[in-house]
Amino acid sequence: MPRAYLLTLNRVATLLGLLFTALFASTAQAADEPKLSISGYDPVAYFTDGRPVPGNPEFQYVWRKLRWQFASGEHRDLFIKDPQRYAPQYDGYCVMGAADPAAAHKDTVDPNAWAIVDGKLYLVHTRYWLEKWREKAEEYIKQADKEWQALADLPDPVIVGSPCAASPPTTVVALRDGKRLLMIGGQVPRDEAGKVVGKGDMRAQIEQVGKNAGACLKAAGATVDDIVSTISFVTTPAELSKNADLLPRYFGRPTPETVPTARLSNPDFLLEIEGIAAIK
Repeated sequence: MPRAYLLTLNRVATLLGLLFTALFASTAQAADEPKLSISGYDPVAYFTDGRPVPGNPEFQYVWRKLRWQFASGEHRDLFIKDPQRYAPQYDGYCVMGAADPAAAHKDTVDPNAWAIVDGKLYLVHTRYWLEKWREKAEEYIKQADKEWQALADLPDPVIVGSPCAASPPTTVVALRDGKRLLMIGGQVPRDEAGKVVGKGDMRAQIEQVGKNAGACLKAAGATVDDIVSTISFVTTPAELSKNADLLPRYFGRPTPETVPTARLSNPDFLLEIEGIAAIK
């Protein structure tokens, strides 16, 4: 074999080795990067501006193995001086999840579902659960404080992602006994292309919502038989009742909860369903 050819092969092998090393180092660095807290929102702004404000990647600070972003350098400096004052409770995880005495867990939050109580910031998974939390806030805080020490070292919630809708997210959460739950984010009657299905037709919308929930279950390795609870937000409960025969097909047979609502996130939506499934 010609010497020049061998030299060329050696150079190619060396370059491939360097490329592999660089890719491996990049992947390892990404894995070691501290997790972005509260979706990159500025924790200080809740106190200074009285509202949620997205942070700027230019202004960051790592605290308690989490990466915090701020709207300005001034806010970052305030946080650095006194992080305990500005950081949300429970490392920014959902206070309702932490307060669940039967299945306490870490879960994601909606940065717009927030409250400040006695100078402390609390965040909740969705705005609906924020309102439920407000009904017994003091009780939930006491319970979450009690549970948090045992929860702090549990694995972080894992977002299922596609084919589940990005917002609200569908997550897999860990419990203290080693079991896991699939928290199915509110599913709405949109198809894969994002088009509203069944305008004015409750039955068609139940079927589409059910298909979307089924895709989430499949992605997490669960089935309809694993569903343990559901909540249906509906604009016309009577229409849901007329078509209730469809629900077991897509959501099993847990005792359902129905929440009448005047309007959902889109005026063409007649219902939105969220649920919880036990993952084997």
